[in-house]
Amino acid sequence: MDPTSAALPILRIQQLPAYQSGGQQQAPFSQGQLLQGVISARSSTGQFTIDIGGRQVLAESNTPLQVGARLDLQVTALVPRVELQILPNPVHRMIGTTIHLIGQQGATLPALTGLADQSAHLPGLSGTSRETLQYFAALAGRTTPADGSVPPLSQLLGRTAVLLTSAPGSERTALFAEIGSQLGQLAQGGTLAPEPAARAAALATLFTNLAARPTAGQVLLPAGVDPAPLATLLATGQGQPAQLLHTALLPLLANAGTAGGAPLAQLVALLAEMESAGAATAQRPLPDGNQLHGVIDRLGVNMERLLAEGRQEEAVRTLKFALLELGQQLPAGERGATQADQLVRSIELFQLLQIRLAGESLFFLPLPFSFLDQGYLLVDADQGRNPDQEGEAPPPQRYELHLRLEGLGNLQISIQQVEGKLALRFLSEDVERARFLADHRGELEQHLSGAELASVQFLVGAREPVSALLERIVHGVTGMVDTRA
Repeated sequence: MDPTSAALPILRIQQLPAYQSGGQQQAPFSQGQLLQGVISARSSTGQFTIDIGGRQVLAESNTPLQVGARLDLQVTALVPRVELQILPNPVHRMIGTTIHLIGQQGATLPALTGLADQSAHLPGLSGTSRETLQYFAALAGRTTPADGSVPPLSQLLGRTAVLLTSAPGSERTALFAEIGSQLGQLAQGGTLAPEPAARAAALATLFTNLAARPTAGQVLLPAGVDPAPLATLLATGQGQPAQLLHTALLPLLANAGTAGGAPLAQLVALLAEMESAGAATAQRPLPDGNQLHGVIDRLGVNMERLLAEGRQEEAVRTLKFALLELGQQLPAGERGATQADQLVRSIELFQLLQIRLAGESLFFLPLPFSFLDQGYLLVDADQGRNPDQEGEAPPPQRYELHLRLEGLGNLQISIQQVEGKLALRFLSEDVERARFLADHRGELEQHLSGAELASVQFLVGAREPVSALLERIVHGVTGMVDTRA
């Protein structure tokens, strides 16, 4: 037996129901037998009734047990009376060893930028995983530079036109470096959606590498594509309607593909797409629910389920898959390998929390964004239930946001929606922060869409998200989560 098992709590059986087999009374349990039980009642301090396989067993224990708690038990003694040892919940233990990672979310996610850069130098890494890493790196780094130096699209178009007609040598090398720098700024400038931002980041790495290897990458366009008309279109297309680039430029590159030997084909296609969308001049968009849903879907919290359902294409596009593949490519012990492993463990923690909270009809949704120190959403999983009687109003939909943000600190937002009307309750750390939020109620109403704000409260009492989460998952036998490795 595990030497640490002596520290596990014990249930001492006071009364067992009669157990007959073949007309003879027999002991209901055997030494070492594994059982499962549910605390069905508590009669007094330290005395409980346990339902074990449909039999009600009276027991006593110094452990504070809760009615409804499900226990994994092992028979450790039969005389002088039966004793059952409470075994630790394996999900609790696994959560306990990684729960600290939620508190490091603001520091771990930016590591994706470095991992995405490393992926560009790993020929064995699949293109899908490289694109996924670029996608999340762009998402993690979507901050506008302090000097507002995001390059306008017209500037990139102009430098691309010059590059098309440049001769190999120092001028072309300088243009490679300049375009790579501009693409990097654009990828992190907050004006692009995650997909094009990831492509811009990947191209930034490609052009920066071309600048570092001036003798390589001289084939900028596929064979048979004349650069002169492209240069003219790019030069005259600045400031013109998006239709010009979209209808005139792209047909010239119809057969260009996205091969590494034709970097300008990739760049021109991206610029045309950005011009068409007006992305370079637009203000940074507020992410909507569909965008957030897409980000969460690609995390890989459901990767194993996708594989089990035969949806391999979706599974390999997840961040978890990309990180696992990247970890196999990097030398063990290298900083990038350590960072990839830590991010995988963070995703697996999200999976464990979903499993644990599902038993309480709660759906756990991580919010892995770098602007949050900590963040997650709890959804009432029973909100879709039907009313008891026909004609009754549907039950309210309930959500609970737990956030920790720089400046605002801990913030808990309870959301209840009934028939298109919202009732909100904001809990802040202190009165000063609660007043600050209340002063901005008008802005809150401006940003609400799809529902009418029926009521809003600004109160005090927010707890750290990790502490609030632990309070929910610690349900059981010892009142603690096992944090031993």
